[in-house]
Amino acid sequence: MPIIKIKDLNFKIKDQTILNNINLEISKGEYLGLIGPNGAGKSSLIKCIIGINKNYDGKVTLSKDLKIAYVPQVYQLEQNVPISTYEVLTMSNKFEYNSEDILRLTGVDKLDLESNFHFLSGGQKQRVVIARALLNNPDILFFDEPFSGIDYETKNKLYELLSQLNKRLGITIVFVSHEIDHVVSKCDKVICLNKSIHTGCHPIDFVKGRAGCQDTHNSNIKAVHHHHNH
Repeated sequence: MPIIKIKDLNFKIKDQTILNNINLEISKGEYLGLIGPNGAGKSSLIKCIIGINKNYDGKVTLSKDLKIAYVPQVYQLEQNVPISTYEVLTMSNKFEYNSEDILRLTGVDKLDLESNFHFLSGGQKQRVVIARALLNNPDILFFDEPFSGIDYETKNKLYELLSQLNKRLGITIVFVSHEIDHVVSKCDKVICLNKSIHTGCHPIDFVKGRAGCQDTHNSNIKAVHHHHNH
């Protein structure tokens, strides 16, 4: 059942087209991968959905009382202002009955919550930011290339964490990434975006710019909107 419907969405900055005629539905419980080259409009599409970008044409419809959480590529905090990990977790959140479960699931329970957040590694910071997002019990999580600059081993552990959040908690996930291998292997559905949605190519062909991938009517190549059997 769709929890988000996007119809005829167009978005420009001045005279530059960022998104062109986007039509998309996101269903409850999906793990959706969103891929495309730099400047394809991936972040802009997420920001239109969650309400950061407002001056678009078209329609974005959200299910009633839908709780949304957003994890950006870089979580910005003033470096010269000391803030504890606990304070980051509780900014606009409160610890509730399942908070300990969330900290355990994300691995944050192993951290010193009173330590300075700025002293954490990149992977530890991302775990804290993910835990912070989960404390509001969201229905859907948007991740905007959140693992840039994180080492390979930590990245794989975080990928596994996202799969658990999707499968165990039933949280809908929309994941923007250049990590095509992860997207193809883990996501239920893959959306190829380059200002408009391309439906006539396989995701790996799309990101490698192979011939035929710009032809959205090419029926000889496996469709992008496909589901994987895990």
